[in-house]
Amino acid sequence: MFLSKIWFILVAVAAGVALSIALTAPRPMAQKLEELEGQRLDRAQYAAEQLLKVDAHKWIDRVAKLGRDAILSEALDSASHGAGEIGVQHKTVQSRIRSLLPDLSTAGIATIAAIDGNGRVVGRVGEDEKEYGENIGGAEVIADALRGYLSDDVWGAGGHLVRVAGAPVLSKNRDRIVGALIIGAETGPQFAERLKRNLDMDVALLLRGKVVASTLDPAALGVLPGLVAQHKAEIADVKRTPAIPLDIGADTYLAVAAAFPGQASQQQGYYVLIGKKPAKADLTSLLVNTSARDLKWDTFPWISLVASILAAIAIGLLLQRLEVEAPIARMRRELRTLARGEATKMNDARYGGGFGGIARDINAAIEHHAMATSFSGAIAAGTSSAAVHGDAPVAGSAFATGGLFTAPSLSPFAAPPAAVAFSPPPAPAFAPPPPAAFVPPAFPTASRPPPKTPSIPPAPASIFGLAPSEEPEPIDEDHHVQEVYLQFLAAKQQCGESAAGLTLERFRQRLEENRSALMTKHVCRTVRFSVYVKDGKASLRATPVK
Repeated sequence: MFLSKIWFILVAVAAGVALSIALTAPRPMAQKLEELEGQRLDRAQYAAEQLLKVDAHKWIDRVAKLGRDAILSEALDSASHGAGEIGVQHKTVQSRIRSLLPDLSTAGIATIAAIDGNGRVVGRVGEDEKEYGENIGGAEVIADALRGYLSDDVWGAGGHLVRVAGAPVLSKNRDRIVGALIIGAETGPQFAERLKRNLDMDVALLLRGKVVASTLDPAALGVLPGLVAQHKAEIADVKRTPAIPLDIGADTYLAVAAAFPGQASQQQGYYVLIGKKPAKADLTSLLVNTSARDLKWDTFPWISLVASILAAIAIGLLLQRLEVEAPIARMRRELRTLARGEATKMNDARYGGGFGGIARDINAAIEHHAMATSFSGAIAAGTSSAAVHGDAPVAGSAFATGGLFTAPSLSPFAAPPAAVAFSPPPAPAFAPPPPAAFVPPAFPTASRPPPKTPSIPPAPASIFGLAPSEEPEPIDEDHHVQEVYLQFLAAKQQCGESAAGLTLERFRQRLEENRSALMTKHVCRTVRFSVYVKDGKASLRATPVK
C-alpha cells in the first residue's frame, strides 16, 4: 500500500498548498487596497481643505458686496460717531439686509451682523436677531475686518460649528472704515452632506469631543472622538491624522481627521473623512463577499477544477485496487484452497508489505497447529497401534491389564490406576541331565581323567523384568530426546512437512508432558519414543519401559 499512501499524501499536500494560496493571496491585495484607500482619504482631506477655502472666499466675496451698500455704510457711520438712536439704526440695518438677502436659509447663511467702527453690534438678521448693542470687537475676524482685511474663521458656539467671514464697510467717500459685516454659516448636517456629495465618502464633524454632525449614525461613532484625540500631536504637526481603523457594527472603516482653521481648532473642532475599509482576507469574509457573478462558468475555472478532482479520485481508486483489493481477493482464493485441503500453506512470497506479513502469520499458525496435532495425535495413535509394530506388552504382563496402550487420561475426576501385581518367575521346567556312564579304557596302562559334572543353568530372567540380582540399566533421557528430535525433523523433511517453529526446547517440553502422563497412568520407570510415518506424516510412538 506504499503507492496509495504516497498518493494520498501528495493529494493532501496539494490541497493544503492550494488552500494556503487561496487564503494567503488575498492578503497582499487587501493590504494594497487598504493602502490605496488611505491614499484616497488623504486626497479627499486635501480636497476638503480646498473646499473650505473656496467656501471662505465665496462668503468673503458675498459679505464684501454687502459692505459696499450705501445705506448700510451710512447707518454704521452714524452709529460709529454716536449720532442717532441705536434702536432706529438697528431696524434700519435689519430692513436693508432683509431686502438684500430675503431668504437666508437658501443661501446657507445662519446669521448676519453689522458692527460699527467701535466693535458694537448695530443690527442682526437670523440667529439672535433681537439682540444688539454688545461689543464683540475683540474677535479676531472682526478685528481684522475693522482694520480693512477680508478674513474667515470657524467658531464653536453653543454646541455648533459656525463658519464666519468678515469684510470692512467703507464710508460713502471710500476714504475710511466705518464698520464691518460678519456672515455666519452653520457647519452642520447640510455641510456634511455637501462634503459627502463632493468627496464621495462619509463625513463627521467633531466639537469638544462630541459628534455634532455626521452622514453616518452618530450613535455608532461614539469611539471616534477618542480615537481622534489620540492623534492630537500628529494633527498639530502635519495638520491631519493617518488612516485610523474604525469599527462600526460589523463593518470596518478607515478615518482621516483634520482640524478646522481658526478659533474652532482651539475647541477641538475637527472634520473627519470616513471611507469603508476593503473586505477582510479571511476565509469567512471571502465566502461572504463572493457573489454569483464570481462563480459563473466564464469567470471561475469549473471545468479544470472538476477534471482535477476526478483525476485524483480515479488514480486513488486504481492504486487502492492494485495494492489492497487485488491482494485481498488473491489471499481469499488461497485460503479457500487451504480450506479444501488442496494446499498445505500459503505462498507468502506472492504478497508484499502488510499482506505478506499476514500470509506469513497464517503459515506459522498452520504449522503450529499441525505440530500440536502431530504431537497429541501421533502419541495416541502410536501407542494404540503398538501391537501391530510389535511394541505392545505381551498378554498376561503388567501392562496388559488395561488392554491396548492408549494416551493418558488427564481428567481430574478419573480414578487412580489399579496397582499392578507382580509374581516371582516360575521354577525351571526341566531337571539336570544324568551323569554320563563310565566305560573303562581298553588298555590297562592308561587312565582317563574323571568327567566333569555339568552345571545347572541359571534360572531365566523374568519376561519384562531383570533378575533379582541385576540393577536396571541407567537411561540418558536428554540424549534420547535429542535423538528422537533429530529423527522427527528428518521424517518431516522426508514427508515434505514444514518444521518452522519446532525448536528442541518445545519438543522436549511436549515429550516430558506426555512421558509424565504415561508414567503416572501405567506406573512404569520411563517411556521411550520412536518416530514412524503414518499416512504420509511424521508421527511419534510411545513405549513404556518397566
